[in-house]
Amino acid sequence: MAAKRILIIDDDRELCEALMIFFKDEGNFAECTQDSVKGETLIRDGNYDIILLDYKMPSLGGIDILKNLKADNIRKRIFIISGRPFVEQALKEEDVSDMVSGIITKPFNLETLLEKIKES
Repeated sequence: MAAKRILIIDDDRELCEALMIFFKDEGNFAECTQDSVKGETLIRDGNYDIILLDYKMPSLGGIDILKNLKADNIRKRIFIISGRPFVEQALKEEDVSDMVSGIITKPFNLETLLEKIKES
């Protein structure tokens, strides 16, 4: 797999940092932030291949960020991370399901996550 540029936006510091280390160990460039507002700026300004975006965060949630990106016609390969049920339905109701490449359900297996990233 060619190295990917991955951005992780999740308010869970431990998860965010663990994923960043995992992806770096796999030979990718990875960056993370727990600040969703900063995360949206990074999406807009950065050249990322993959974005892992937490569904529920303080300030801006994943759906808020997706709506903002959609309004500005910014398209990226974004995976929603969530431990909540019915995320897919919420994405459809908010008319942002077309912005999402997949949903990664917490808790997840790192190897399964890596496979999803490789496939994209």
